[in-house]
Amino acid sequence: MKTVKLVLLSGFLGAGKTTTMINSALKLNEKGLKVAIVTNDQGKELIDTELARKNGLDTKEVTGGCFCCQFDDLYQNLNTLLKEKRPDVIIAEAVGSCTDLAATVIQPLKQYYSDQFKTAPLTIVVDPARLIQELNADETIPTFSQSVSYIFEKQLAEADIIALNKVDCYSPEEIEKLSQYLRSRFPQTALQIVSAEKGIHLNELTEAWLTTELGGDKVLDIDYNLYAEGEAQLAWMNILGDLSAEQDIDPHGWVQNFLSKLNTHFLRENMAIAHLKVHVGFEDGYVKASMVQTGKKPTFTEQNVHRGKNFRVVLNIRIEATPAILNLVVADVIGELNKEFKTQWKATYEECFSPLPPKPVHRLSETVS
Repeated sequence: MKTVKLVLLSGFLGAGKTTTMINSALKLNEKGLKVAIVTNDQGKELIDTELARKNGLDTKEVTGGCFCCQFDDLYQNLNTLLKEKRPDVIIAEAVGSCTDLAATVIQPLKQYYSDQFKTAPLTIVVDPARLIQELNADETIPTFSQSVSYIFEKQLAEADIIALNKVDCYSPEEIEKLSQYLRSRFPQTALQIVSAEKGIHLNELTEAWLTTELGGDKVLDIDYNLYAEGEAQLAWMNILGDLSAEQDIDPHGWVQNFLSKLNTHFLRENMAIAHLKVHVGFEDGYVKASMVQTGKKPTFTEQNVHRGKNFRVVLNIRIEATPAILNLVVADVIGELNKEFKTQWKATYEECFSPLPPKPVHRLSETVS
């Protein structure tokens, strides 16, 4: 049976993992390699999965929990891709609030399935904004509690490669300062400076995946009570809905107003965004916007935008708040926009919850060579 290279990609919510995954896969395709994708989330109706498929990538998804807690589902999807698609590389993107992947995912794969998968270095994607907020706290921006920050810190600590992303958005001086900070804290960890969006240095990152055999051997001591508390502090919302109007409306304007109003509520309630994504699709195009910090401007990606009367909306929010408050805020904002834009909203799928405590299927404290 063919052995496939498996890249486990992680990083805190909003780091740019999905963009890194998709654009790295396309880079590997350019080298003549066939790549498949596995996405992962606590919930369903994922924008990430849809984006991967729209880029022509063979894609499976693991929902309802992180890879470590859904290990059997992960293996089943990996095995199906291996048999049906015969890829050279599979990139698996873990939930952004997950850590301890070395012990609960990579080591079990090495122990039980080394004849099928050769693991690449565990790669943690990092948004410079998270580090800047850590180094220079801005009191006007809501920050995460200690237990949520604990997850971010452990992700960095177990990385074989830290991919400092979005470097095109910062000055060389800022990136150099953050690079020095990461190198001083994690001297045994490789550092890759990338922009997944622009494709900067993705060739170097993918080459490291292909040529490095060792990885996933930094098995950490994890306080699972604190880890569980951190996940429980986060509310996860996934909504799929139809937006309609009697008169043509501008989808970009609707998204911009939607995010502006949400941001105002989040600032007032001191709710720290981990990641927010909204995708408004229509027959021949879309508007996609994302936010990774409360109080910051969203980033937009658009294709063939024009006015229309009917749109399909997918909303993913990860934020430090209770599900009840998040539900109220989003419902209020949609109601306000219905009045302003004279639109009608019909939700076809809704979920809002806090993740259950992590309970890994496997946890191997001894590393497998």
